Amino acid sequence: MTKTQGKTRAAVVGDFLFEIGCEELPAGMIARASNELKAILEKYFSTNGLIAAGNRIEAFGGPRRLTAIAHGVRLRQEDVVREVMGPPKSVAYDNLGEPTRAAMSFAEKQGIPVSKLAIVNTPKGEYVSATQLIEGRLASNVLTEFLPQVIQEITWPRSMYWTGAHGPRFIRPIRWIVAILNGKVVPFSFAGVNAGNRTDGHRFLGKRNIQVSGPRDYELKLKKNFVICRPEERREKIETESARRPVARICERMKMKRYLNS
Repeated sequence: MTKTQGKTRAAVVGDFLFEIGCEELPAGMIARASNELKAILEKYFSTNGLIAAGNRIEAFGGPRRLTAIAHGVRLRQEDVVREVMGPPKSVAYDNLGEPTRAAMSFAEKQGIPVSKLAIVNTPKGEYVSATQLIEGRLASNVLTEFLPQVIQEITWPRSMYWTGAHGPRFIRPIRWIVAILNGKVVPFSFAGVNAGNRTDGHRFLGKRNIQVSGPRDYELKLKKNFVICRPEERREKIETESARRPVARICERMKMKRYLNS
């Protein structure tokens, strides 16, 4: 039986930026993939205790990228103090109060000397217990482990492979990955692509290999390179510009909602 007694170490938080850069995504799949990316990240962040209550993860996409941003990410998991229940006192100690083999085996399993065992009262009687301090891991190390799986878990009606028939799959070949926590790169690789801190602007109008340091920097630099990250901003700009030109009537007749929402 294991019981969490408490937690230590004050939480220090930072911002997280994640981008999957690839060849052109089918417009009709971007919104669904963004929502799925958000749900998958929320699952892993919550399971690993990396995001505090009240903070949320945003995810959105464009023709050549899926992006997620999280604020208030713990830079280290909280330490957890656990009380592990062992055998009954009557089994752990003999009539003279000396520890039996049961007590010694329990202490050894918990990685502590027998002298550190405690006796606790329970509804079933007195039992031996051991207190463990489980130190939290650095968030960057935890992210390194699960981010490749996050990419893998995004589902598509059909997918491609480009590193061999048994390699990872995605809807389109991945060309770059951005993974930054609190200004530092989270190192991992997927399908032969190493995560870093560089993204690409518009394919024809923008620069390539743009260095970014976090969410705000990312959005500002991409905008300077003719990429509007958020779909609602793209839609607003397209509608505003279209309204100023006769082409607006053509767009309405063609029912370009799908494009505006992509």
